[in-house]
Amino acid sequence: MKNLLNNLNDLDRRSFLQNIAKGLFAVNIVPGMASAEEQILKAGGGNAKSAIIIRVLGGMSHVDSFDIKEANKDAMKAAEPIKSSADGIRVGKFFPKMAGHMDKFAQINSMFNTQGAHNPAQYLMSTGYEPRGTVMHPDLGGWINRLATRTSGDIPSYVKIGENKGQGCGFFGSKYAALPVASATQGLQNIKRPRRVTKQHFDERLSLMDQVNHIYEKKVQTASTKAFNLIYQDAVKLMQSKDLDVFDISKEGKATKELYGESGFGQGCLLARRLVEQGVRCIEVTHGGWDFHYGIYEDIVEIAPALDQGVAALMADLSAKGLLDSTLVAVVTEFGRSPELNNRAGRNHHPVAYTCMLAGGGVKGGQKYGKTDAMGKKVIENKVKVPDFNATIAYAMGLPLDHVEMSPEGRPFKIADKGKPITSIF
Repeated sequence: MKNLLNNLNDLDRRSFLQNIAKGLFAVNIVPGMASAEEQILKAGGGNAKSAIIIRVLGGMSHVDSFDIKEANKDAMKAAEPIKSSADGIRVGKFFPKMAGHMDKFAQINSMFNTQGAHNPAQYLMSTGYEPRGTVMHPDLGGWINRLATRTSGDIPSYVKIGENKGQGCGFFGSKYAALPVASATQGLQNIKRPRRVTKQHFDERLSLMDQVNHIYEKKVQTASTKAFNLIYQDAVKLMQSKDLDVFDISKEGKATKELYGESGFGQGCLLARRLVEQGVRCIEVTHGGWDFHYGIYEDIVEIAPALDQGVAALMADLSAKGLLDSTLVAVVTEFGRSPELNNRAGRNHHPVAYTCMLAGGGVKGGQKYGKTDAMGKKVIENKVKVPDFNATIAYAMGLPLDHVEMSPEGRPFKIADKGKPITSIF
């Protein structure tokens, strides 16, 4: 065994150890090797103890949802804006349930993204940094995981629910990556010991893995090898933890389930609320399919109801349980859609003006921040760049915006690059 390990290069060793671990446990909850130094920094002040980030993937049309424009006749006719619970704020008719909670939201109508394609725009929204070939930046949840103290027991501080989009832990290493939950209704998968593996055999495999790791660590003493062992120790601990019950949404009452709806997204929002109660610091829930280049008004009526019901139920539930003041809810999309319809009755990508929203965590609801022109084509007041938006989330959670982390190459990075939080909305 020793000779075998000695003959492997670094990449082969990594793959070898990961494959052994998968065989040992029959689990796959660790996205990759860890490389960050072991460190947990205390969070500062701020109202928000947790953040729920709703990622609307594909680019939501701002002029058909939360940036209503009288001059935009096509949008006004098709979206038929309706009144909301906030004075002077109307929303597209596709969001009647969310309209009832606009008094809790701050609409950031002046978002600006420098990336016009989905993947780089989502990368920027997720990390606060433009894509660079020389470095993989940690996503916002990874920063929260690293900078905020853990309060969730055996459950990791960062959980992603639904389609596993986002950039991951970057140069922080897997210690700070999200725990992925593909389906809220199915819960956390591959977390129990297979029936065919007895406890005795399981313990023997753990012992074998320890021996393999010990041989490797004697030759290569790095933060990665140490973190690798810590991750698997956490995995074994989680497998045996009573905290796993938080992922069982079947324990919720019938009325609560109906409030959120039957969609996977709605059930993901329900799980997010349960994770907030568990003390999880950051939860992401994704809702995809908003890339409407063709027939936007044929498709939006099919896809909007799940988002509308899920977010509205989350807001109502957090409010009823007294959790909204300590939970920041962010509804984000990578860019907007062109204010003018194209020749296919759809809308094209439009990164230079769009809307995201924030609620809870000390945010004053029922307000608009920033402004676009009469058609919703460009920002004319209080432009908010993506790093500013991410800095606002960090600010709400009391995280140190001036804290510097060094990449393995020795380059300095901050949680939201050079972003400045929008303090006036609090």
